[in-house]
Amino acid sequence: MTSDLLPLFDPSWLSIPPDAGHDDVLRRIDEAERRAGEALARLMAEAGTPAGPADLDARIDALLALETRSIPEGAKTADEAVERATMEIGFRRRALFPHFHALADRIRVLHRQALVACRDARWALMTRRALADPGGPSSPLQGAGTRYVKSDRYDARAARALSPIERVRADRTLKRLGENPVPPELGLRPLDGGGETLWAMTAGHPNRFILRRGEAAGVPCFVLEDVGPHAGYDEWGTRR
Repeated sequence: MTSDLLPLFDPSWLSIPPDAGHDDVLRRIDEAERRAGEALARLMAEAGTPAGPADLDARIDALLALETRSIPEGAKTADEAVERATMEIGFRRRALFPHFHALADRIRVLHRQALVACRDARWALMTRRALADPGGPSSPLQGAGTRYVKSDRYDARAARALSPIERVRADRTLKRLGENPVPPELGLRPLDGGGETLWAMTAGHPNRFILRRGEAAGVPCFVLEDVGPHAGYDEWGTRR
């Protein structure tokens, strides 16, 4: 994935002269929204392109960086640009104010759609990786009820996806999988796209584990394959 996919919104699109006519301002607002929509379409198309087995790690890392850093930073810059234009023009020319208000809402929606697209594409690739490149047991069986073990792929994947603090929280959450019965708040369930093999479970909000049904030392168990953020964006970017 290339850096020219971002930003979705360029603040220069709202560099409007103070003496610009009413229709000219509306044209610029419409043009800014159109260009942002086209940028989102390019990003979504790129996020959904197939990745070869050798490219999975790099593609997952790139999508994670977009979702957790680049897109939120771009959204903040866009919000500030629209707010600045609203202060400079919208508040002085009240007939234009609703148009800036609508643009601000639309730009937030576009960034939210970009976040969701990156999250969903990343998790599809993580699911594919867990199925195509499963690891072997890297530790003794754990758990007094449900048995589980980390795969020898897990630690490297976790280090790429989570901060040290998040990894500690994930380990603490994982230990609860061994309780009998499994606490319902862990949300252990089959993973969409994983057939009957892969399962998902919370790793501490907003992160989620990918577990594979397998066995170790001849004992049926869950094998922990991967972990990463899986944020919900329904309320993201709502008007303050």
